[in-house]
Amino acid sequence: MDKTLRLAKRSRTVWAIHAACTLVAVLIIASLIFVLDRSVDEADRFGLSAERRLVANELRHQMDAVVQFQAQLSFWDKTYDELAKGHVSDAFVADELSGWLWEDYGFSWLIMTDVDHNTSTVLKGGVAVPSETARVPLEEVDDLLDEAKRRYDNVLRNSRDSYALDVVTPDPQSLMPSVPGIHAVDLREIDGRMSVAVVQAVIPETLVVPAERRAPVLMVSVRPVTAKMTREIAARLGVRGLAFVPLTERPKGSVYTSVGRCSDASCLVAAWMPQSPGGFVRAELLPSVIVMAIVAALLMAFVAFRFSTLFAALQQSEALNRHLAKHDRLTGLLNRSGFDDMLAAALLRAKTHPFTLVYADLDAFKAVNDRYGHAAGDAVLVAMAERFRNRAGPKGTVARLGGDEFAIILGDCSETDARSLATGLVADAQTPVAFNGQLLVVGGSAGIAFAPRHGLTARALLLAADEALYLAKRRGRNRVETADDTVLPDDTSGEQPTAGPSGPGDFSTPVRYRA
Repeated sequence: MDKTLRLAKRSRTVWAIHAACTLVAVLIIASLIFVLDRSVDEADRFGLSAERRLVANELRHQMDAVVQFQAQLSFWDKTYDELAKGHVSDAFVADELSGWLWEDYGFSWLIMTDVDHNTSTVLKGGVAVPSETARVPLEEVDDLLDEAKRRYDNVLRNSRDSYALDVVTPDPQSLMPSVPGIHAVDLREIDGRMSVAVVQAVIPETLVVPAERRAPVLMVSVRPVTAKMTREIAARLGVRGLAFVPLTERPKGSVYTSVGRCSDASCLVAAWMPQSPGGFVRAELLPSVIVMAIVAALLMAFVAFRFSTLFAALQQSEALNRHLAKHDRLTGLLNRSGFDDMLAAALLRAKTHPFTLVYADLDAFKAVNDRYGHAAGDAVLVAMAERFRNRAGPKGTVARLGGDEFAIILGDCSETDARSLATGLVADAQTPVAFNGQLLVVGGSAGIAFAPRHGLTARALLLAADEALYLAKRRGRNRVETADDTVLPDDTSGEQPTAGPSGPGDFSTPVRYRA
């Protein structure tokens, strides 16, 4: 009897221990599952938020780029003078537009009109077409026409027998349009394709409008976002299946971000398949969670390590994305966006900490590219980037602005040393580059501008350096000129140009390049 009682008591104790162990195991497993699910949700939320920011920023960059392209025409004396006769001529289209607006940048429409849709010039694909063909695209951008007209009227000020554009002084900590607030831009469906539409009044560079031409001619430009561009954007951002589709027709499991101002359910949105890092987290940690039910003490440390590793990987990925947004992938130098940030920071201190801007351009680079191929051209760019970086040293910041164009910001440097360094850059450019058993020979020219002497704005300083560079080219190339050697427009009023993305095609500073 006693033995039976002892066995029953032991059985109850063993059951209680088993039950307690089971309960502890269940609690541990439940806690781990809860933590795992929260981590998955947070990782998915973090990843999705990062992807949405990347896509939205890239679309904004595309719009800023089109605004910058169009500004080279709408804010240009040649265009303004051409429209004095009521329309642009075929010769103007052939000489000034066809070579880049359609062939290089893929614009589909260029329309000169007023706010009531009275068109003077309609170009589709670079070819003049009847005015009535512009009815549909003009209806699509009717609100942009009103907005651009309203912004134009808001900055006009009567000045005797003419009107002046009252330019607002921009925020010194950001890059602003050269003529702030007179354009209207949006992403919307035009001709069945998602497109960037920009409307801006055509104005002279003097910002002075004769009284008889007060009513503005509005330039409407449309650039489609092609399937190829969409694929390139997706590859650059690391997202899968990026496409513009109606909200109600987006693929199952996809996420989206709204584009443009359209809020209707039938409007196109940018949709893609999310990376869902939470799935990776679950797949990696679930086996460990099961094992932790048996060896909880040991594997909890492992879980903490794995969690920190995963979040560190996410942080590293975010840091890499930020780095790539500001640096040129081929050369490792700062890209246009990174350069604009550095230039803006330097300009804020220019009055107390003068600096030098060197604008360098390779001569005969296109000939090397055409003759030996893009691989040879890339080899030349990489070699020049390394030489320029070594030449500038710790006092200089070197950037590749695009193509074969470079810029160097030199702080704590005398004018004599700056000229000496620029001469060294030209010598570096003339030194042959070995490639596949051959010596590739190019050249280089450089233009120098000094801040604050030649300007306190990005636009003024870049224009000064650009004019000096092209003076060097006109004087025979392979030489250095300074902005003191050329006459520059007076632009030290505090204006700054339109800001944008960085990347190899960041168009934050409007410099018009002249051959």
